[in-house]
Amino acid sequence: MANNSRDARRIAEKKRKIYVDNYRNRFAILFHNSVKVLNAGDLPKRYLLRVLLEHGGIAYDKQTKLYLRYVRSGIDVYGLPQNYNLIGYNGFTVWRNADEVVILRANDLKYPLQLYLDQQIEKIVDFDMAIEQNLEAIKTMTVAEVQDQSTMLSMANEIDSRRVGATVVFQNKSAMTGNEVKVQSTGAQYLVDKLLEARKEIMNETLQAIGLSVANTDKRERVQTSEIIASQLYTKDCIQTLIDTFNYDAEQGGIPIRLEGNTAVLDAIDIEENEKEGNEE
Repeated sequence: MANNSRDARRIAEKKRKIYVDNYRNRFAILFHNSVKVLNAGDLPKRYLLRVLLEHGGIAYDKQTKLYLRYVRSGIDVYGLPQNYNLIGYNGFTVWRNADEVVILRANDLKYPLQLYLDQQIEKIVDFDMAIEQNLEAIKTMTVAEVQDQSTMLSMANEIDSRRVGATVVFQNKSAMTGNEVKVQSTGAQYLVDKLLEARKEIMNETLQAIGLSVANTDKRERVQTSEIIASQLYTKDCIQTLIDTFNYDAEQGGIPIRLEGNTAVLDAIDIEENEKEGNEE
């Protein structure tokens, strides 16, 4: 329990950082499991997907046969890089001309998906912190003011013996009129259900971005089949953007490495399409 505002802020910031790190790791784990890497040789899958997630692409060096992070340098008349500085995590660097490397993109813009995930994670953690604050607020529904320490201790001890969510009591010399104790309501409202619903929407958007199906079938109203299909197709598009772009670049560059989908939504859509073709026949 914090003793002052500075301590409370430090505790809250530490907790927030822990939450952010946990979500980053959680989404990274799910992303790493959403695709399979084929014909990669001794290239670690975790390394490849980490670079794609955080940098939006990875460079294949034709001379060393290594897959490395890269920094672009110089542009031609079309705005395309003329040179690349290839970088390994151990400090290894090498300078290459554009025709000496194959750039394997995670999407057409080479946009790092981690930037979007971080944005979403900040929103999710905002809701997590707000939910905790609301739960704390509704534990304390009243605030009592007393004139002296002994009265405050007597009231606190009595309340603590009856319940955990005790009334907050603090000392105020002008709190009593005669023998009456001034008590006021905090006005705290239970908002956890609304916060959880809003948080779930952000969570679903984030999961869809890494190819995980999140059809919201727990709505109170009946979910339309078209809504589920639309959700699945959007999810498929998100993961297929990575797979199709990466595989296209690999094919154009003449290297055998490929990505393949590994999510339930892709299997479900394939089953639906096969059933539809069977019915038409």
